Amino acid sequence: MMDGFLVINKNAGITSYHVIKRLKAICPFRKIGYIGTLDRNATGILPVALNEGVKLIPFLENGEKTYIARFVLGVTTDTFDLEGTRITEVNPPEYDLKTIEETLLAFKGKIHQKVPVYSSKKIDGKPLYKWVRKGVVMETPYKDVEVHDITFLAYAHPYVDAEVRCSKGTYIRVIAHDFGAVLGCGASLHSLKRSRHGEFTLDMSTPLEALKTEQDIVKYTLSLRDVLKNLREVTVDSNLERFLRNGMPVPLLEGSRDLKNGEFAKLMSGTGSVIGIGKIDGPTRTIRIKRLINS
Repeated sequence: MMDGFLVINKNAGITSYHVIKRLKAICPFRKIGYIGTLDRNATGILPVALNEGVKLIPFLENGEKTYIARFVLGVTTDTFDLEGTRITEVNPPEYDLKTIEETLLAFKGKIHQKVPVYSSKKIDGKPLYKWVRKGVVMETPYKDVEVHDITFLAYAHPYVDAEVRCSKGTYIRVIAHDFGAVLGCGASLHSLKRSRHGEFTLDMSTPLEALKTEQDIVKYTLSLRDVLKNLREVTVDSNLERFLRNGMPVPLLEGSRDLKNGEFAKLMSGTGSVIGIGKIDGPTRTIRIKRLINS
């Protein structure tokens, strides 16, 4: 069984769901799911969990993300990207580089974003975009997100390129729209590429077109151990493994005594297989299972 993650380098023009559908056509996975929806015309990293890897999604989905974005000045749409209906289109003035960079930097830090109406955010049990398509006018909520860093890359009028490092749930197309509003000319998201999601990077990825057989999927699948490489390993004594699997705390071995209270660790069996993710209890020097793998 293939347990782990495929890191797909998604092309423009297909949905995240299409990626899953294509993979399921190649191999009948017992469980499959992805982390972090990419819009149809966004490209880049889409981590796909396979079988037991699905159990790790809650521990990985909140990872920091990095995007390469291109904004186009002078255009506004109802979706805040070029997929939507154009609302305004003007010939924007050319700005000096200092103005562009300073305006971008204003979006660094904790920001209050209004969720776009064309989004998968659910209101009354239904995604916002479905309400819009039914002609229902909905008041969209605000959400607090954080832009850890935003870097000005290039300006070739009317296009502005930037790298955005941000928290989960940040709408880059909202940043594009608000950036244009601050400048006074309007702007929309022209293109978007996700270059990192947590510990998943582009150099780990493979294009969907390279996956034609089960053997291809096996070749490119990251093991559970590799996916959790940044967690400390704790080997569990074979005599205690069954207690751990039944939810009981077990004592830390001598080599793991320096783990901190509340720290998550990768639990390994004596044969080298991943048991799951555990959490350290500092006062008792024990560890308890938080997510069981291969139960």
